[in-house]
Amino acid sequence: MDFFRSLQMKMRIARLLPLLPLVALAILALGGMPQPVYAQAESGITSPAPGSIISGDVPIIGTATIDPFQKYEIYFKQDPSGDDAFIYFGGGTSPVIGGQLGSWQAGGLPAGTYTLRLRVVKADGNYAEYFVPNLTVGQGPAPTPTSSQPTETPTPTPTFTPAPQPTPVLGQVTQPQVEGDEPTPTPAQVAAVEQPAQPAEVQGLLPTPTPASIAAADTTSGEEGGGGLTRELGEALSFQRLRTQFFNGMRISAALFIGIAAIVVGKRLFVWAWRRYS
Repeated sequence: MDFFRSLQMKMRIARLLPLLPLVALAILALGGMPQPVYAQAESGITSPAPGSIISGDVPIIGTATIDPFQKYEIYFKQDPSGDDAFIYFGGGTSPVIGGQLGSWQAGGLPAGTYTLRLRVVKADGNYAEYFVPNLTVGQGPAPTPTSSQPTETPTPTPTFTPAPQPTPVLGQVTQPQVEGDEPTPTPAQVAAVEQPAQPAEVQGLLPTPTPASIAAADTTSGEEGGGGLTRELGEALSFQRLRTQFFNGMRISAALFIGIAAIVVGKRLFVWAWRRYS
């Protein structure tokens, strides 16, 4: 058992030797890669930018982070006024990097110029402030220019409606009767005339064939002609069975031959490995 374990260990090491240069190159490549640089690492408001025109609800986008972080607060005020006029409208207790800090509902504010302030507070109470000045509120978007030309009213296209067609009335035409013409005979009358009447003696001697007697006669003739067909079908099936058994025997012989050959080759490989590594 120890010999087989050592042999397996040697074979595994031999397989891994060609991969060692690739592993070393991968380690060197990973070690030499630069460290990722995180965007928006400095706190501040990136949107809206200074000088923007504001209307409606405005999302405040930016970064609020500081070490050690406690919270951030967002304020606005109308210019010109002092720092005591700032009004709080949003904030959070989790750092935000390059995301939405809050929403400024500027639609109901008086028209004028405003300033935003972001305050990021540390755990000990100290804070850092960032401002976005000169934000215009209340003007709204520019009006859409209109043309002085009158708007043309489209002329309706007349629709053609076909007139109703008259419904044809089917009538009956009566052919005039000519004196001396005989009436047209019916098919039953023609058959009665064409088929001569049989004498009473003949009608009693010849029986009328029934559907059961006709079917029995057809079955008898079919059995006489089907005996040869059944015999030929049995011979064909017996030949097909012999051929199937022959091919099955060939497959089994081939499988046994391949199994014996595999055992002999495996035995020789085992003896060769034993002599080489012992």
